[in-house]
Amino acid sequence: MKKLLFTAVVMMVTLTASAQHATGSFALKPTIGLNLSNFSGSELSTSMRAGLAVGVEAEYQTTPFLGISAGFLYSMQGAKLNVNPWGVKLGKVAAKVDYLNFPILANVYVTQGLALKAGLQIGVNMSSDIDIETSFLKDNIKVADVTDQTSSIDFSIPVGVSYEYQNFVIDARYNIGLSDVYKKDNTITTLALKGIKNSNIMITLGYKFDL
Repeated sequence: MKKLLFTAVVMMVTLTASAQHATGSFALKPTIGLNLSNFSGSELSTSMRAGLAVGVEAEYQTTPFLGISAGFLYSMQGAKLNVNPWGVKLGKVAAKVDYLNFPILANVYVTQGLALKAGLQIGVNMSSDIDIETSFLKDNIKVADVTDQTSSIDFSIPVGVSYEYQNFVIDARYNIGLSDVYKKDNTITTLALKGIKNSNIMITLGYKFDL
């Protein structure tokens, strides 16, 4: 019994040590996952759009309890619009707004492998379309490219939690949009898109390795 208990303790210590990053260490984390995005602050009825999130983040371990991370993520965002503004009933209208996001986060490790995080994110708009997602053709019809009417920079506050086990990291974040998605002088006011902000849930899986 004592041998079994000793073996269990050794295994727990080994697993804990494998997930621990020393103070002053620098780690990279390629990551890929799912966005569930929507708009907030609009009178228009919207629903979530699912999209891809992929990129890499780097983290510097300042203390055993605090790490500072920064990175870049290609993020497919936007929302589905529960309207048919052109009288077309072929499918659901979608506002597709894709960004290259640069998050800077403080990661507070409350226990081994478990971190609470918050920070600031700057997004650069890469493309912005209004599409009709057809049901019977299972294809998209691009109605308008509205990149020139979309704000080029998007600021948001990411808050979330992550758990690391044997260098694999599951990360869940909620990005609170601070900036208007579309410019104030846009011409797509028939969609009631003035003053709306991004609202984004991101769930990713990454692999963290020390340099």
